[in-house]
Amino acid sequence: MLKCLVSFLFALALVMPAWSESMSPEDLTAKLETVRDKAGLVALGAVVADADGQILALAVTGDRVRGKGAAAQPDDAWHIGSNTKMLTALLYGRLVERGEARWGATLPELLPDLADEMDAAWSDITIEDLLAHRSGMAANPGVTWFLTSRASSNTVEAQRTSLARAALAKPPKTEPGSFTYSNYGYMVAGAALDRIAERMGHQNYESLFLAELVPSGEGWGFGPPPEGIEGHRKGLFGGLKGQGAGLDADNPPALAPAGTLHVPLEAHARLLSRFLTPDETVAKLLMPYPDEASDYALGWGVVSDSPSGAALGHSGSNTMWLSTVRLYPDAGVVVIVNTNSFSEKGVQALNGLAEDLAAAYGAASQD
Repeated sequence: MLKCLVSFLFALALVMPAWSESMSPEDLTAKLETVRDKAGLVALGAVVADADGQILALAVTGDRVRGKGAAAQPDDAWHIGSNTKMLTALLYGRLVERGEARWGATLPELLPDLADEMDAAWSDITIEDLLAHRSGMAANPGVTWFLTSRASSNTVEAQRTSLARAALAKPPKTEPGSFTYSNYGYMVAGAALDRIAERMGHQNYESLFLAELVPSGEGWGFGPPPEGIEGHRKGLFGGLKGQGAGLDADNPPALAPAGTLHVPLEAHARLLSRFLTPDETVAKLLMPYPDEASDYALGWGVVSDSPSGAALGHSGSNTMWLSTVRLYPDAGVVVIVNTNSFSEKGVQALNGLAEDLAAAYGAASQD
């Protein structure tokens, strides 16, 4: 089973920044190559953007596929895993602005066709609870679903409805209001977005996302990238092996709202740069939920003690890729660092590299 392994990082490595000013393209590439080699990564890419969406730095190193000899390219797409979640939340927020949805909507309102089947304990759970992992949903669907869903003849929206029906017919798995990181909760939010999508003339969450949130032609899509860089996992006899672009190279497609997006570095950074100039919607998405004591907002982890100033962050992996995002509102920069393999050593390497790049491009040391 391809388990959706998410490692949203609320605390960054407490190390002093390595630079105090921006690097040349050559220095940036050299830094990435050093990090990639030391951590044993196949490919490594990084981008820094400012609040205007200007790309301050972008570099990639390593191979698209280990052993194939083709170098990773700056415009290659990378799988971003659970960094999809902040964009699912953003999509919902933009629909609120258009009057197609509302904040505070409860599960019976979000899924009216399932309302009569819901256990009473779900009646007051809201969209915010789903997006902040405080709904009471289990972390993931069961093992059977992961093993069988790729072969299902049902559409992804039908699968999400089936999962929502099964979960909501029973009492919550965890205490509503408490934090349990839940891919399942985002799939139920996706089922609600499926219904909004149909009302707006789209097929499902996926088509709504691509039509309404991101510009066409920028390389956004769901599932593994169809060409270019491949995700890697350990082979039967050791080493890392490219996984291609088939169904087995990602989590089941119906998990899309929780984490199956792919996108090139530049397009990803330009979209996330919008979080640096908050409008009413973005301000809500970045606000700790349900109150300031929380270290998670709506799709974002909150980092209050970063050595480079207040930050928000998230990381995601489907066990074959790893993507790390850091947003530094005070410095006005967003940093994204991606690799096409997963390991705990890689998590630490990307974490440290993101902090270094933040310092190099404007984030101030808090010593």
